[in-house]
Amino acid sequence: MTSFGGPDVVRDWVLGGVAVAVAAPLAGAALAAAGFAGRASRALAVTGAVVALGATVVVATAWQAGDGTPVGWGDALGGGRLVFIDGLNAVLMPYAALLATAIALVAPRRTLDGPAARVFAFYMTAALVCMVAGTCMLVADPPWERSSGPLGATGGWLVAVAVMIRKGIFPFHSWYPALFSGAPMSTALMATQPQVAAYTAVRLLVGHAAGVGPELEMLSLLALVTAVYGAALAVAQRDLRGFIGAFAMSQSALVLAGLAGTLPMELDGAFCVWISSGLAITGIGLVSWAIESRAGAISLETLQGRFWDAPALAAFFLLFGMASIGLPGTLSFVADDLIVSGSLDDHVGAGLMVIASTVLCGIAVMRAWFHVFGGTPGVDAPRHAILPREQAPFTALVAALFALGIWPGPLVQTLERAAQGVLRGGRATAPPDPAPQTDHGFRSLVPVLPAPSAP
Repeated sequence: MTSFGGPDVVRDWVLGGVAVAVAAPLAGAALAAAGFAGRASRALAVTGAVVALGATVVVATAWQAGDGTPVGWGDALGGGRLVFIDGLNAVLMPYAALLATAIALVAPRRTLDGPAARVFAFYMTAALVCMVAGTCMLVADPPWERSSGPLGATGGWLVAVAVMIRKGIFPFHSWYPALFSGAPMSTALMATQPQVAAYTAVRLLVGHAAGVGPELEMLSLLALVTAVYGAALAVAQRDLRGFIGAFAMSQSALVLAGLAGTLPMELDGAFCVWISSGLAITGIGLVSWAIESRAGAISLETLQGRFWDAPALAAFFLLFGMASIGLPGTLSFVADDLIVSGSLDDHVGAGLMVIASTVLCGIAVMRAWFHVFGGTPGVDAPRHAILPREQAPFTALVAALFALGIWPGPLVQTLERAAQGVLRGGRATAPPDPAPQTDHGFRSLVPVLPAPSAP
């Protein structure tokens, strides 16, 4: 036990951090709505995001100092808890807060394009209706109970459809590229990269696989198809926004494909892809937005020669792009190893599709970089120095990707414990005793966990 103290002290730190993380952005939004921000709206947003980020780091640190038992508070519908923090939540909270902080720092002012707003609203309304109806049916008639009937089975399929819509899984994928093409980059990133639908799948489907097996099989198959399809679309895009939308869709689908696995390694890899792709795609999106704020819309049909007027942005774009496709030393290298190894061990076909999507994504990233930054600059091309408010979040995102890739042990241990808990149906378990370690790259840092028991 660390200096946080006993279980009660750990619980107090975790719940206190959660309260601050929720209250800080709400307070900032309330002040802005009341007109106190004035022209300092960015400063207010950044302050709230930074406070929330610090609070979530406290939550993750305090939870890690405990014994691995989830921390909860309050009761909720269906016997759950109003606040529930386990290993997955403890990692995802600082991840989401870091994304919000980076976006608030970099984003120039924009307004949401009308057609993009209508497409997004249509799909999200459909997802919300399916989610609410399906969740109520699952609570009323859990399909993982022996006494379940058709109501619960229908609820499981409705939740699966809601997840597909919200994640942009084929055939409900058209809103994903449209959002990136027509909305401010901040809106597109915050609507997609926290991956709320993946979290929904973990809590309502993956943790109860015995009752929703067909739904998970369908999600896995369509997610793999979407991952390959989105990567192929990214290769063929004619503008930078279209590339980012298709690329993000492919990476998002890859997370869902891993979540439908039956091995802790597959879920662990999906969690790591969730975090690594989110950090990298947010970086790519914000770098692209910074370029657009200087030069307008960027075409990928001809070489733009932007390297000479924005060399620092070119370097960050390349780092984020490589960090999203398995560059050694980054978190995606760890994530790809876990998810590919788990898929090949369980389903060879699924593993090959994961590899195919990764290869196509690599081609798409390098094509986009060469078209944006390669070529001869214009005669009067200006030289744009990177702004401090851009450099700070870009550096922080790159540092996080490399730090978690070079020293993945604590993160992978935490997420593997969370994966094992999810596969056991979400029951609180203490961390397992370390098993003999194997000399297999970074996995030598992580205890080999026993196979999970049936849900």
